[in-house]
Amino acid sequence: MILAEGTRHFGISCPTAVHFGAGRAADLPGLLPDAPARILFVQGASGQAAAGVLAALRGAGHDVTLVCCPGEPSVETVNAALAKLGHPTHVIACGGGAVLDMGKALAALAEHGLTLPADFATLPPLTARQNIRLIALPTTAGTGAEVTANAVIDVPAMGAKISIRGAALIPDIALVDPELAQTAPVSVALASGLDAVTQVIESYTSSAATPFSMALCRPAIPLGLVALRQVIETPDTKAWENMCWTSLFSGLALANSGLGAAHGLASVLGAQLGAPHGALCGRLLIPTLRVNHEYSREDPEVQDRIAYCLQAVVDAFAPVRTNDRLSGFEAWVNAKGLPRLSDLGLSEDRITALAELGSKASSSQKNAVPLPVRAYEAILRSAF
Repeated sequence: MILAEGTRHFGISCPTAVHFGAGRAADLPGLLPDAPARILFVQGASGQAAAGVLAALRGAGHDVTLVCCPGEPSVETVNAALAKLGHPTHVIACGGGAVLDMGKALAALAEHGLTLPADFATLPPLTARQNIRLIALPTTAGTGAEVTANAVIDVPAMGAKISIRGAALIPDIALVDPELAQTAPVSVALASGLDAVTQVIESYTSSAATPFSMALCRPAIPLGLVALRQVIETPDTKAWENMCWTSLFSGLALANSGLGAAHGLASVLGAQLGAPHGALCGRLLIPTLRVNHEYSREDPEVQDRIAYCLQAVVDAFAPVRTNDRLSGFEAWVNAKGLPRLSDLGLSEDRITALAELGSKASSSQKNAVPLPVRAYEAILRSAF
């Protein structure tokens, strides 16, 4: 991508060493010291995808303490795990986005000898770790959390999901192995893939997008849309590689740009409804694209970026209604069983209040274009 004249200053953040490709999980023992390490291993509830990795660590003679993360981390579950932590030399998280966030939070807080307070604003800066190594192995192709500097924590007392941020949350190493993602159930693969697609689209159209984030996202948008369809309908090795590549790029991009209204609303709805983040993003993406396209008419550059996304959708999912470029994509997610917001527990009488909250969410502040609250309400009603 050629920098336009007058391009504003920007930075590039990509400090994690990434090992990408089928079978790369097998590299893990070689990345650890020869002497037995004290490892805190974080996995999901079933541990199915992580089983081989865990067995390899134990087979290599490392001292492994297991932490199960059955759902999205909360203040209570993070602090409960910290109380049993001991003094690990390594934290290794192998699972979906929630598992990676739990591992990242544990490594950062343990490094600094902290627990999570009720008010995250009182946390001191979570500066880079010196004593604990953090390694992430995603088993879903969705969040890109293996390369980001934040962890999303459920704070029930506030009825919200809030991110803790800092250099201490950035994994030292990410092993992105598409073979691990292939164990995910179809519903998880769908929601995760939609999350990744939403992230590359929102990062590309974000008002805080940079030449770097746009260069990552532009090829990843059509690649991810096609890969999403393939991993659900006709999965093969190449489709899973492309889906994991899209997810990885989405994490790198959002760490350098920000997201948008779909993620802003999803953060609020996730906390209020306890609904899966990826499913929320997937359901909100289509109406958000429609609203953003409508409100971007006064900004040709932003509208061009949105138009690029719309055309990528058309190329992957042919429209089923005249004059509605997103109708094919919408019909497809419906046919694949993606729940509507009403199915996820949203009642119609809460839409106005949640639209107000969503408009104030941090991701919404970097939406492609500024939107009035009524636009957020329209997005929710369309996804309802």
